[in-house]
Amino acid sequence: MRIFPAFYISLFFLCSCARPVAKFSHQESNTLVAPVEVSFQNTSTGADSYTWVIDDTLRYDTVDISHLFLESGRHTIKLISKKGQKQSIASKELIINPPTNCLVHLETNYGNMLLELSELTPKHRDSFARLVDAGYYDGIIFHRVIDGFMIQAGDNKLRKNKYPNPTPKKETMPEFREELIHHKGALSAARMPDDVNPEKASSATQFYIVHGKELSDKSIDNYESSRPIDYTQDQRSMYKSVGGAPQLDGEYTIFGKLISGFDTLDKIAQIDTDNRDKPLEDVIIIKAKNIN
Repeated sequence: MRIFPAFYISLFFLCSCARPVAKFSHQESNTLVAPVEVSFQNTSTGADSYTWVIDDTLRYDTVDISHLFLESGRHTIKLISKKGQKQSIASKELIINPPTNCLVHLETNYGNMLLELSELTPKHRDSFARLVDAGYYDGIIFHRVIDGFMIQAGDNKLRKNKYPNPTPKKETMPEFREELIHHKGALSAARMPDDVNPEKASSATQFYIVHGKELSDKSIDNYESSRPIDYTQDQRSMYKSVGGAPQLDGEYTIFGKLISGFDTLDKIAQIDTDNRDKPLEDVIIIKAKNIN
């Protein structure tokens, strides 16, 4: 019988019995506010595979992860580190605070956009939030896209799934506010033309996000002189720096603005369209969600 030295026996025992140790770190903050993307760094030892579990539902099989938390509250993050049949689990809780204003997250097949709804136009704000909660915009496509002007969605006949509830039809009376202008990223309600809609009432469901273009002082002066509008210096600066569509001011109700996802807005605005401004490839709102 072959006899191994005690040193090799001890080394074999340690290697075969060693268990992985799961550990991870993340950005520490007492002021994480939804929506927020949090990165988690894996600092485990002795493992060769990993599984992350977020709130007992979402799973990732990568070494490190970044996760977008859309909901506030207490979230549980687990890391399962494995080596062979052995495993170790590390778990932490993360508190995400709710936002102080009304936010809507749009997930599209071209990227994500985050909208902030305005407190100055409560009827439109509440109507839009109700439709988002009801899942109305899930599967809706952006059916009208004009580069340098706007992208429009919300037509129930133009969606990739079936909406199970009755289609909203009641229009919303306008809520024009001088403080709100059609700068790039402005969220506004679409409507029917003046000849059939002299009250300028807003569509029950359709909205657009301004893409716009940068303007000169002369162009802004022309728009200002053609209607009862007196732009502030800040508003003029915004039109000159980020652009917009001032021809719509005082004609369509603005009820929010884009606060992140301008790269997604640009991608959508610049896609190819037909002679009716409909994208040749569908731009789909996969999921719209109120952030609270």
